[in-house]
Amino acid sequence: MKMRKLAGSGIAGAALITTTLTGGIASANTLDTTESTTKAVSIQAGAQGWHVKNAKNVADTDVPKPSRSVVCTFVSSDGGSKIHGEVCFDPDGDQFYVKDSRADGMSIYMRAMYTGNMQTIFDCRDYLGGAKGWTVCDFSSEMKEGRSINFTALAYEGNNAKYKGMTATAQN
Repeated sequence: MKMRKLAGSGIAGAALITTTLTGGIASANTLDTTESTTKAVSIQAGAQGWHVKNAKNVADTDVPKPSRSVVCTFVSSDGGSKIHGEVCFDPDGDQFYVKDSRADGMSIYMRAMYTGNMQTIFDCRDYLGGAKGWTVCDFSSEMKEGRSINFTALAYEGNNAKYKGMTATAQN
C-alpha cells in the first residue's frame, strides 16, 4: 500500500496518522485550501476518522468568551512571551475558534481528540493570517455528544509544526 504524507500534517500529525490508519483501509478525499471555501477531509479507518477543516472568518463579537463551558488554550514561544495564536472550544455548537495573533508567516492549527481515543482526530486550520482575527471550524455533524475532548494549538511554519501549546480538556 502506498502512503502519502498529508500536507500540513507536520511532526504531530505524522504520529497520529499512523495510529489512525493502523488496522483499517484508508480512503481520502481532497482538501480545498482556498480562503473562500471549507471542505472536510475524511480519512476513514473503520468507523473512526480524521476530520480536517479550514477555518472561516468570523466577527470578533461572535466569538464566545471563556466561561465554565468555553475552554481556551494558546501557543507561544520564547518562554511564553510571544503568543502566536489562541484556540477556544464552544461545546454548545461543537465549534473551535482559532486566532492567529502574529503576522509572522505561521499558520495556527487546532488538533483535538476524544479523551482515551486516538482513532478520531479533528483539525481546524487557520490559513487566513493574523490580520483576519478570529476564525471558526464547525464540527457539529462530526462530533459525538457527551465526550471529553483534548485539544491543543499548534503554530506551523509551512508544513512543519514549530510550536505546540498546552493541551486543554473540555466536555462536549
